[in-house]
Amino acid sequence: MLGDIITPDLFASALRMATPLALAAIGGTICERSGVVNIALEGMMLVGAFFGTVITLATGNAWLGIIAAVVSGVAVSAIHAFASINLRSDQVVSGTAINILALGVTGFMMERLYGHPGTTDPTGTLGPVFKFAMSDDGFFGTIWNWINGIFLSHTPIVYMAIIIAIVAQWAMFRTRWGLHLRALGEHPRAVDTVGVSVIRGRWIAVLMSGGLAGLAGANLTLEQVGSFTENMTNGRGFIALAANIFGHWTPVGSYLASLLFGFADALQIKLQIFRGEINIPPQFFLMLPYVLTVVVLAGVIGRAVGPAAVGKPYEKE
Repeated sequence: MLGDIITPDLFASALRMATPLALAAIGGTICERSGVVNIALEGMMLVGAFFGTVITLATGNAWLGIIAAVVSGVAVSAIHAFASINLRSDQVVSGTAINILALGVTGFMMERLYGHPGTTDPTGTLGPVFKFAMSDDGFFGTIWNWINGIFLSHTPIVYMAIIIAIVAQWAMFRTRWGLHLRALGEHPRAVDTVGVSVIRGRWIAVLMSGGLAGLAGANLTLEQVGSFTENMTNGRGFIALAANIFGHWTPVGSYLASLLFGFADALQIKLQIFRGEINIPPQFFLMLPYVLTVVVLAGVIGRAVGPAAVGKPYEKE
C-alpha cells in the first residue's frame, strides 16, 4: 500500500497545494519585514480568488482574471496600509476586520452578480506549461516519469511562485531596497534619519503583500478548482502566516515551509482514498494540515525571532 501512496502524483500535488500558501507567506514576509503585521492575508486571498473568477467569467480570459486578482489584492491591502500606517491603528485588529469584510463582501457580491450563494459557474482551469509524454523505457524511463510527474506537470502560477521566492530572497538580502526593507522592521527611526521615508517604504511592502495574496487566490480558483466558492480559502491565509514564522521571515524559507504544509494537505487527500484499508476516520486526515500548523508553531515560535519593530506604528518626530 505504501507504494500506492508514495507516487509522483503525491509530490506534484504537494507542490500545487503549497503554491497559494507560499505566495501569501512570501507576501507576509515582505510585509512583516517592513514592520507591519498582515493578519489580513486570508481576506486578500479570498478577494483575489473572487474577482479573478468574476473577470474570467466575464471575459473568458484567465490571464485578465489573474491581473484582476492581483489588483483586487492590492486594493484591499491599501485599506490595511492606510489604517495601520497612516492612522496608526492596531494592525491585528485592522487585519481581522479586513478578513471579516472580505467574507461579507464576496458573499454579497455573489448574490448580486450571480443571484445565488455558494459556488460560481465553472471557469475552467489553466493547463500545464509543459506537456511531455511519459516513458516506459525501464529504469531511466522511471526516473524520467518521476521528474516529469513532479516538476514538469504544473500550471503557470506554480512556476511563478518558485521564481518569486528566489527573486524575493535575492532582493531582500542583496539589494538596497532589501536593506531598507529589513531596516524598516528593525529600526525605522534610523531609516528615517538617513532620509528614507518609513511611510512610503511600509506602504510599498503592504501593497506587495496584497498583490501576492491576490495571486495566491487566483491560483486557487483559476488553476486548482476552476470556480469560486464562498470562504474557499478556508484558513490558508493563517497557515501562510505560520509558514512565514517557520521560514524565519525569509522568502525561500517561507516557500520551503509552505511545501511542508502542502505535503501534509496532499497526504491527507491521498490517505482518504485508502481510509477503508487503514480503518481511520476521515476527520483525522482532514485535520492533518492544521495539527501540523500547531505543532510547528509550538516547536518554533520560541526560537523564531521576528523583526524588532513589527506591529509597532511609527510616528515621525
